[in-house]
Amino acid sequence: MTALSRAGWPPAAVPAEDAVRANPVVRAALYLFVLSIPFELPHSAIPLEIPTLTGFLFLGATLLNPSTCYQRLPGALLWFVGYLWVFGVAAYVNGVDDESGVLRLFIAMVQLVLLFWVIVNLLADRRVLGGVLLSLVAACTVRAGMQLLGVGATAREVWTGGARVTALGQNANLSAIILAAGLVAALGLRGRSHRGLPRIGLLAWPLAALFGAAIIQTGSRGGLLCAGAGVVVFLLRGRTLGQRLRHGVLAVLTLGALAWGAYKSELMRNRFESAAREGNLAGRERIYPAALAMVRERPLLGWGPVDNQAEIAARVDRLQDGRRDAHNLVLEVLTTTGLMGTVPFLIALGLCLGNGWRSRASPAGVLPLALLATVLVGTVMGTWIASKILWLALAVAAGAPTAASAVVPERSVLPCAD
Repeated sequence: MTALSRAGWPPAAVPAEDAVRANPVVRAALYLFVLSIPFELPHSAIPLEIPTLTGFLFLGATLLNPSTCYQRLPGALLWFVGYLWVFGVAAYVNGVDDESGVLRLFIAMVQLVLLFWVIVNLLADRRVLGGVLLSLVAACTVRAGMQLLGVGATAREVWTGGARVTALGQNANLSAIILAAGLVAALGLRGRSHRGLPRIGLLAWPLAALFGAAIIQTGSRGGLLCAGAGVVVFLLRGRTLGQRLRHGVLAVLTLGALAWGAYKSELMRNRFESAAREGNLAGRERIYPAALAMVRERPLLGWGPVDNQAEIAARVDRLQDGRRDAHNLVLEVLTTTGLMGTVPFLIALGLCLGNGWRSRASPAGVLPLALLATVLVGTVMGTWIASKILWLALAVAAGAPTAASAVVPERSVLPCAD
């Protein structure tokens, strides 16, 4: 009996003829959405930035296949909906000043929760998980290549020396998190450990090098730690001692390559040394105490969405008209909705992590867990509660048991190394 069966879950494989078959238009719209995630244009003249637009197109396409897309309510979904309800209550009770900003954020959060719901259900189609991961890897390949080649690249000088490089005007930290997710997905699709998923074989290593170089170029310490966290999860990979030793050696070599690349980068080396010597965390050393004080003052419903950022800025920068992000997902939820919103949000998050953990013995392996761990490490040093990559990782982890029961062994699409 498999570990999944003992946990009361479906078996690791089902006959192909019994698997859920998602509408091809729906699957194509989903892959388009995933492909767009690394190409956010924050200062675009388009009313909606690209991933939000493709997200709405994808949700519209689900109306072609509602029985598959909305067939069940994942446990985490109900808790996320509870968080959204408290979000609205906190905005009303606190009498927020920026009503239009709150409305925009609420609409964005509703879209993300709907995307989470649909993606979890679509993972019952054995082709979807592989398609999503390949789309992420492909999009990150183009995005990293653009940055390294200087196509649409922007650079910002920092006081520690050097310039933080990104592309399309994106936030360097968010870019690094997305690229780290692409790196982990590429390594996860490398070999035969994940039956039923596409395999890119030896191509994974040059892709990982490409993504790693782009992450280091952003100068994001958090992004580098994200990649490291995802790679560390791969230490859980393998059923036999020999397999675990092999994967452990590969993980250590990957971590060593990332560390060496960061050390050779003057920008990255100086930023880490500044944090170690002076405790310089790009303002977080002042933001975190201010946010914790706000939580103590209003523990139940917080300060309301968006207004919490203005209050942080007033305490940190003494600017009454400015805004400061909490730079931490938990602190953002606490200062926005208090304990009443934080409890359901963390329960939902725990359910996603639990599904990812329990599916590690499945054909999907540790990859869903590694992907979620990668992104969550980024939220320790940045909020990103409305980022598409966070909710994609949550959906992949939450749907891992469904994907595990749907995948069946397939032939490799590229030569495989192990």
